[in-house]
Amino acid sequence: MRERVYETILQDIIAGRLSPGDRITERVLARSLGISTTPVKEALRRLENEGFVSAVPRSGVVVKETALTSVGDVVVARAWLEGLAARLVAERFAGGGLPAAQRAELAGVVGEMGRAPAEAGLDLELVVTTNARFHDLIRTMSGNRLIGQFVGVLLGVDGALRRHLLTDEAELRRGLAEHLAVYEAVCAGDPDLAETRMREHILRSASRVVAPTRQEVTP
Repeated sequence: MRERVYETILQDIIAGRLSPGDRITERVLARSLGISTTPVKEALRRLENEGFVSAVPRSGVVVKETALTSVGDVVVARAWLEGLAARLVAERFAGGGLPAAQRAELAGVVGEMGRAPAEAGLDLELVVTTNARFHDLIRTMSGNRLIGQFVGVLLGVDGALRRHLLTDEAELRRGLAEHLAVYEAVCAGDPDLAETRMREHILRSASRVVAPTRQEVTP
């Protein structure tokens, strides 16, 4: 329930339904979601720790002026980490170090992603789920445990951003094409291309909502 509240508030910030300086009232939000105030308090505490809202004396909790900048920072961190994961998977493909079962699983997820829009229209949960499975599998197949741990910290923001973006059918189909391009680079065993395509996909899609910072910084 706390995750639901957390993502709901983030989606409202990303979509512009909550603007910098807007007040978030615990009781009003809890009532609108049909829940108690406890998960709302927990979600707001997490959002405050992550720099999206702040508790102002005598004013309550308000959206910070830098809320979207914080989202942009998350996007950049995720783009470089997932780009690295794609590079490592491509290297493993090139070196023959990936089990056949993992290669088949990745191909299956890519096929499912391609069928989901045609079969389900804009069934947002299905689209988000298959999208997340693709990224999760790339991280797992990279063989680098820390990438998964670090990206795991960012997934709450990523989930809210993805749900907002994928309600647009044009974005959904463009994102699918970019995922397929990453998959092709990985299967070709081209680390540079796989990393670049993954990083640019994440930065490009998020730039429709926020302006990711420090895009030109290289590792």
